[in-house]
Amino acid sequence: MSEVKWIENRQRAEKYTPVTAEDARAAARFWRGAPFYAPTPLRRLDDAAAELGLGAAYLKDEGLRAPLGAFKLLGAGYAMARVLCGDGDMSWEKAAESGKKTVFYTATDGNHGRAAAYMARAFGCRAVVLMPAGASRERFEAIAAEGASVTVEDANYDECVRRARALADENGGVLLQDTTLDNYEALPHEIMRGYAAIAAEVFEEMPEPPTHIILQAGVGAFAGAMASAFAELWPGADICFIVCEAAAAPCLMLSAAAGERRIVTGALGTIMAGLACGEPCDIGLAALLSRARIFAALPDACAAEAMRALAAGGVVAGESGAAGMGLLREAMLRPALAGLRETAGLNEHSRVLVFNTETATDAENYRAIVGTSAGQATSFEV
Repeated sequence: MSEVKWIENRQRAEKYTPVTAEDARAAARFWRGAPFYAPTPLRRLDDAAAELGLGAAYLKDEGLRAPLGAFKLLGAGYAMARVLCGDGDMSWEKAAESGKKTVFYTATDGNHGRAAAYMARAFGCRAVVLMPAGASRERFEAIAAEGASVTVEDANYDECVRRARALADENGGVLLQDTTLDNYEALPHEIMRGYAAIAAEVFEEMPEPPTHIILQAGVGAFAGAMASAFAELWPGADICFIVCEAAAAPCLMLSAAAGERRIVTGALGTIMAGLACGEPCDIGLAALLSRARIFAALPDACAAEAMRALAAGGVVAGESGAAGMGLLREAMLRPALAGLRETAGLNEHSRVLVFNTETATDAENYRAIVGTSAGQATSFEV
C-alpha cells in the first residue's frame, strides 16, 4: 500500500471567508422548511478514539442525510432555490411554488447529479446530467430514476463540467456546479453556502469546539465552505483544518505547494469517485489556502480500510465518505506519518471531527470492499 503524501500549508495569510456564520444559519433555516429535513447524527466514536490515541473522535454522518444519503443535496438544492426565488429572501415553499420550468445542467460522479435530479423534480424543473467515463452503473440508474436525462461521456469529470456548461449556454438552461469557471462564481458560492447547513448542525450538537477537523475535498467547495463556516462559528477556537484528497487527484495539495492554482489531468482513476476532480474551485481553494494547516493525498487502500473499520462500528460509508477517517487512521497508526502528527498536533488531547459524506451509493463495490451488503438510500416523493 502506497503511503499518504502530505504537505504543510505555508500559504496562509489574510483570512478569506466566503461562507460566514450567518450564511450557515440561513442555510439551516432554509432546510428546516423542507418536508424531509432532519439533522444528521453527530456520532462520538469512543472506541476509535481509544484505538487511535485521541482524546475524542466525532463523526458527522451525512450517509444518513435524507432522502439521498449524501451531503450534496444541501448545496444543489440551496443554489437551485436561489435561481428560482431570485434575490432576497428565499424558502423551500417559495422555491417549490415559483412555477419556473428551469432546466439545470450538471456534471457528476454520482451524488451531486442525483441531488440535482431529485431537487429539480421537487421544484417542478428538469435536470440534464453528464457523467464521466467509467461511472458506476448503479449511480447512473439512481440519477435516471429521479427523472433526469443522464448520459455517460467519453471524458473525465472536469471535461464533463465544460460540456454541461456548453449545453446550458446553447439551450438557455442553468449550469449547476460547485466548481468555478470563467465568469461562473455566483452559483458555486450559493452551493457552498448550502453545504454550510452541516456546520450549523454540528455547532448546535457538539459540546465544545474540535481541535482538529478533517475535510474531504474534490474541487474543494465542501472543504472550503466547512473551514470558513466553522472558523466563523467558533471564532475563538484554534482549529487545525486538514484537507484530504484522493491520491489520484491532489489538485488542492499541488496548488498549496505551488502557491497558485494547479490542475491534474487524465483519467483520475480512484475508488473515491466523488473526489476524482482535477481542477480546483477557486473560491474553495482560496478559503483552504487561508485556513488549512495540512493538505494530504490518500491512497485508495486507506479509504477501503476505513470503510471496513467504520462498518465494524455500525457506520455505512461509501468510498469518498470514508476518506477523512482513512486519513485519520493513517496519521495516527503509521510510524512514517509521525511528522504529520507532530505538525498537526494530533495527540491524546485532540478532539477530532471527521465526516462521512456518503452512504454506500454503489452497493456492489461496497460489498466487494467491506464484505457485507448495504442498502442505498431510497428517494421519495415531495
